[in-house]
Amino acid sequence: MAAQRTTTNARCLARRQRAHRIGFTLVELLVVIAIIGVLVALLLPAVQSARESARRSQCQSQLKQLALGCLNTHDVAGHFPTGGWGWFWTGDADRGYGEEQPGGWIYNILPFIEQAQLHQLSSDGQPDVITPQQRAGAARIIETPFPLIVCPSRRGTTTHAINPNLVNNFFNADPPAEAGRADYAANSGTWYNQGGPENSPGGGPSTLDDSDFRWLFLMLERRNNGDRLDGIMHQRSEISVARVTDGTSNTLMIGEKAHNAEQYETGESGGDNETWCTGFNNDVYRGMIGIYREGRAVPAAWLPISDVEQVRQIRDSAVFGRNFGSAHAAVWYAALCDGSVHGISYDADPLVLKSLANRADGGVVDFEQL
Repeated sequence: MAAQRTTTNARCLARRQRAHRIGFTLVELLVVIAIIGVLVALLLPAVQSARESARRSQCQSQLKQLALGCLNTHDVAGHFPTGGWGWFWTGDADRGYGEEQPGGWIYNILPFIEQAQLHQLSSDGQPDVITPQQRAGAARIIETPFPLIVCPSRRGTTTHAINPNLVNNFFNADPPAEAGRADYAANSGTWYNQGGPENSPGGGPSTLDDSDFRWLFLMLERRNNGDRLDGIMHQRSEISVARVTDGTSNTLMIGEKAHNAEQYETGESGGDNETWCTGFNNDVYRGMIGIYREGRAVPAAWLPISDVEQVRQIRDSAVFGRNFGSAHAAVWYAALCDGSVHGISYDADPLVLKSLANRADGGVVDFEQL
């Protein structure tokens, strides 16, 4: 009996020892957790880099689609999308694609990027009358977020607060609750002119038939010899390929716009406080404004810049919000008038950038310099 008890005790002890060996001590557990933490720390930058690479690819794809929409607009209308009138106006589907269209370039390409239904919301069949039907439809357009014009590295596709000074001042739309935003802008060249009387509301006319606005805009064109409005889309523009004498592969059409990285969602930035379908306005039109104008260098505020760097710089309010740039670390992406998409360094030669923005300065762009 004693021998049996001894054998049983030995077996129990062996089982307890095996059970003890299966588990971990506290020290072993801490070591394992530390190793996992190190591995995660090593892998996380690679994962983030892969995600950003995917976002950059998506951004380039979106620019390509927008560029093709602009080229298809040219095929139908005979010119690149018009720049519209001013920021108190949005698109009117009954007023065509030329200088009589108050809406901006993104609104005008909607039928050519499979968004004809959205484009038609503002139609009431009466191009010379602003009806309640049109105003309600235009407000719905403004309130519609549009994924194709939002950079995935910057923010999600949603609506944002609208400029309180704008919300009750739309000439052809009901006051919207919020507004969609755009992260891409058209090339307005090396000058940035808006017509309209001094202190004109919204940078343009206040009615559909404003002869003073038309007269003053033509005066601005004459005063600047016409060709000084040397971009692809500006206020009331009708620029055809024939006027892009530098060649479509040497001229910027649309690109990413710079934006304060701390104000993606607030709607408070001076270049992002209105709507994606506004007429001519720095929310959706940028340029290489003033770069070495008349032989003088200008502040870096005019140059393309990353969103993060823009936060660090103190900017003159008269300049802020008129340059290209992006949320990407090393480059901003741009589509040329031939539809090709390129990444352009923030360190690119300003004179090359100026030539890229000017459709008719005789410059040939060497993309190795960009």
